[in-house]
Amino acid sequence: MINPYWELAILLVLINIIFAQSLNLIIGYNGQFALGHAGFLAIGAYTSAVLVIHLHIPLFLAVVAASVLTAFFGLLIGYPCLRLRGDYLAIATLGFAEIIRIVLLALPSDIFGGPTGIRNAPNIKEFLPPTGSINGLMNLIFTVLFALVAVALFMWGSYAFAGFLARSMARIQFLAKRQRMLRIAFLAVLFLVIIIFIGRIGRAFLDIFQFQQAFSADSAKSTQWAVFLLYAVIAGLVLLVLRNYIRSAFGRSVIAIREDEIAASNLGINVTWVKLMNFTFGCFFAGLAGAMFAHTIPLFKPLDFNFFKSIDVLLMVVLGGMGTMGGATLGAGIITILPEVLRFVGQWRLVIYALLLVLLMIFRPTGLMGSAVASEQILRRLKGKQAAKEEVGCASD
Repeated sequence: MINPYWELAILLVLINIIFAQSLNLIIGYNGQFALGHAGFLAIGAYTSAVLVIHLHIPLFLAVVAASVLTAFFGLLIGYPCLRLRGDYLAIATLGFAEIIRIVLLALPSDIFGGPTGIRNAPNIKEFLPPTGSINGLMNLIFTVLFALVAVALFMWGSYAFAGFLARSMARIQFLAKRQRMLRIAFLAVLFLVIIIFIGRIGRAFLDIFQFQQAFSADSAKSTQWAVFLLYAVIAGLVLLVLRNYIRSAFGRSVIAIREDEIAASNLGINVTWVKLMNFTFGCFFAGLAGAMFAHTIPLFKPLDFNFFKSIDVLLMVVLGGMGTMGGATLGAGIITILPEVLRFVGQWRLVIYALLLVLLMIFRPTGLMGSAVASEQILRRLKGKQAAKEEVGCASD
């Protein structure tokens, strides 16, 4: 089994992936700078929790209803606000998010919880069908799987970060031709640190991935693997839907508006309608993330959906790379996990966290996945040129 603390962290990563993708639709693909996305997360969370607790509506229908209601609010706020641009749109959406938070504080506390929030909303685990005697084996499989993924991500991240440091240091004149040597040196230092603290690292690893409890009584009763599978399937389906959406004719219209709104209008695209529908679509997935959030954590309150929550999801999109699905996914994982990984340094974790973000924004302004997307586009162009040359050669023969 996985430590319950890190179980919640992994589930929050999957929820934040959906949340970040919803904002990426608006900012990354459509170029609309919305800064109050936490308000839509709050609508989804409170709607689903109230429907399940007080109206006894089945969880699945409550989640769908919360997502649809959030999309409706997105439609209402988007119609007047999307006529604004730039900073004015950001201020308008931020004001909407603050209105939602204040309204939640003022609503009847016996239903909406008031300032203390809603406690012990039904967890998704309670609605899963019994899985019988396979729990122990499936928990072990998922624990091993997540452990392998964690090791692979650490190795890839270390190699990529070493390359980033090497490229940054190579800007110094006398180090310009020693980039490969610098990367090897950074990896060697990291390997040395791992060897020195191997005992602590090993204990922390075994504390997170509790292999020894795979066939214990607690593991036999736990449906942890089923929850992981459900959240992963939902996140995967959302990514698949968004991928097809972006590649559709409507999605191309969304991107065209981002690139040049006047040119898109001249081509016959109804700019106002496309922007409004895309904003509504993004709010729908924000409501879905909010509903999942409400049925995952034991307590949530209006303060959890303040301005800083909107900044968090904005960082996820910008850090990973705006306008890239992989970037928003990676950014959601980093922004969710990094503060927890740095928790062992106490209050200094906030300083290190902020410093890393500043450095990444200085040296990678397009985001972590920005260069990867650019490289893919360049590769496609080169392949196109090569195919054109081959056609010319065949024609000359």
